[in-house]
Amino acid sequence: MPKLPDLSGYSLDDLDQLIASASKSMQAMRGRRIKELQTELDRLEGGEGGARRSRTAQSSRQVSSPRSGSKQQPAARAGKKIAAQFRGPNGEEYSGRGAIPRWARDLGVNDRADLEKFRIS
Repeated sequence: MPKLPDLSGYSLDDLDQLIASASKSMQAMRGRRIKELQTELDRLEGGEGGARRSRTAQSSRQVSSPRSGSKQQPAARAGKKIAAQFRGPNGEEYSGRGAIPRWARDLGVNDRADLEKFRIS
């Protein structure tokens, strides 16, 4: 990294101008680098003669990791309602998923085996 100049003698206006100039240069460099990378990516995909994807499609590209296969089931099942399997004496319902509810604990249920007397037939 190059040595930075002594900025103590600069006025606020000079510093604002320097920051604006540096930001403009940085944006230009970033734009050139993005174009270089897009060209390289197109070359690697063999898409030089083909139709070009939209910028959103290019920026939303995700690299899949070896662990993240195509398993979408947990997310698809999340939040899905299922029928109640257990009903308390006051009409409270429990699907059997998650922790044992408070109404069951208050009735002396300590584990899932104790819940069987509340199973809906």
